[in-house]
Amino acid sequence: MAERGTPRSRADATTAARVEDALRIVEADGIHPALEFMQRAGVPREIALRVLCSPLFHRHGERRRNPR
Repeated sequence: MAERGTPRSRADATTAARVEDALRIVEADGIHPALEFMQRAGVPREIALRVLCSPLFHRHGERRRNPR
């Protein structure tokens, strides 16, 4: 698992889940509704903008074979 503070680490499961939800919203409705969703869900603006503006860095599924 990546250490906190590295580009591949996740701060917490709740934020990660909200970001995943927002990426599904992007696919269905676009960036603006996804940004509004993340703001209401409490995702820090810096994270929301980084995710929405950098699709090359989107995660594609869980990397671990077995959940904790």
